[in-house]
This record gives sequence, C-alpha cells and structure tokens, in this order.
Amino acid sequence: MKTLKNSTATVETLITPTKILKSCLAIAILLMASFSFAQEEVEFDVYSNSAEKASQYLMGDDVALRDCASAHCEQLTTITIGTNVRLLAKSETAQTINGVKSRWYKIKMGPQIGWIWGGLISQKTLVSHVNPEVKFVFGEAGLDYKGYKRFQMRAVKNGVEIDKIFIKSDSLHFSKVRLLDSDTVGNKDVISLGDSTNEDTAINATAKYILFKNDKFEQASSFLTATQAEYENANYAYACGFEAQN
Repeated sequence: MKTLKNSTATVETLITPTKILKSCLAIAILLMASFSFAQEEVEFDVYSNSAEKASQYLMGDDVALRDCASAHCEQLTTITIGTNVRLLAKSETAQTINGVKSRWYKIKMGPQIGWIWGGLISQKTLVSHVNPEVKFVFGEAGLDYKGYKRFQMRAVKNGVEIDKIFIKSDSLHFSKVRLLDSDTVGNKDVISLGDSTNEDTAINATAKYILFKNDKFEQASSFLTATQAEYENANYAYACGFEAQN
C-alpha cells in the first residue's frame, strides 16, 4: 500500500524532468531573443540620402524582385548576380532570413518596380586588378550549424559566378575589406580582410587574406606560398576560419 509520502515523491519525480525541460527551453528562447536584439542589421543608403551610395551590386544569384516588401509577395522576375541596382527606398522593418537581418529595398529594373531583400546585396564590391571584368562581392552569410557567424565572397563576371569562399569570423566587418595594390602583390588579386596597422606598409602582419588566381579563390595558407619569394622575411597570422568548398 502506497503512503502519501511515497505518492508525493513519485509525482515530484515525474514533475522534475518536465520542469528542467521547460527551464532549458525558456533559457534557449531568451538567448535567441537576445541574439536577435543585438544582431547588426545589413543596411544601405537609399537614393534620397545618397545617390552614390544607393548604387549597389547584387551578391545573390536569381534574386527575386517582388511586388511588395515581403518574402510572401508575388515574384515579378529574377535578377542575376553582380547586377548593379539603385536603391530607391527601404521598408520600415527588417526581416531576418537564414541568420541575416536586413530590410527590403525598392528598385527599378527596366519597366518593373519592385522590392529585393537587402541580405542579397553586396556590402563591399571590389574590381579585380588582373581582370577588370571580374568583380568581388562581399557580405554576410548567416550562421553555420554550430552558430558561428559567416561571411561570403563571390567572384562574378558578366552575371555569372566564377567562384566563392566562406569565412567564419566574429570580428570581420565589410569596411575592413580591401584589395591590395597590384604593385605589391604582382599578377594576382589579394584581398585583405583586416586593417593595416602601419600606414607605410601595404601588408599587415596581423591581417587575413584571400588570394584570387586563375579564377579560383585560395585560402590564406596558399597566400604564403604564392608570396614567399617576395616576402620571405615577413610573418603572417590568419585569424579567420575558412571553410572548404563543396
């Protein structure tokens, strides 16, 4: 015969795992909410504020042009990667898609006027020194399956993606991305992902690099090999994590 004490203990045994599960879920929700609140928005100027800064290039391919500022709106057409667009206006609120937070931007493509999501617009666009027909578009790529922040760079020529590379970093910012002078690196494109701490030198010992050669991006370790003869006395540190391409 069960006593009242035993019955109470049994109920508590059943309730405790449920309480723990609810507590874990509550903590997870709070962490997600705090991340969303602190997440930096991918944002651009519009034409009414700056005609020059409102001219941007697309980082995504087959970008949907929609008839209103939402992913649920009707698709009017698609736009190829590397297309230059003029941002006429932006939506009141931002939308987070695949870990990237951005607003919708109103543009005109030929006779059509519609909206594109800002997460598919390049935050930094560079023109190749080796081949001016090639552009490098750079921007955020959301989070990987472990929760690490990712960035992406794509090489584009005549509306076609040539190659791409992803970088994991919590400190990388598009304003730091720059193409090194061709006189410094020779017949190749070398992109720095960090600041130069010495204005007198073109190469920074603590910067991170992406090498683009023969229509392929190479990881930072390949940069050492490619420039060893030119900078045999230099020491380089690469803090960004690069992901292998599939």
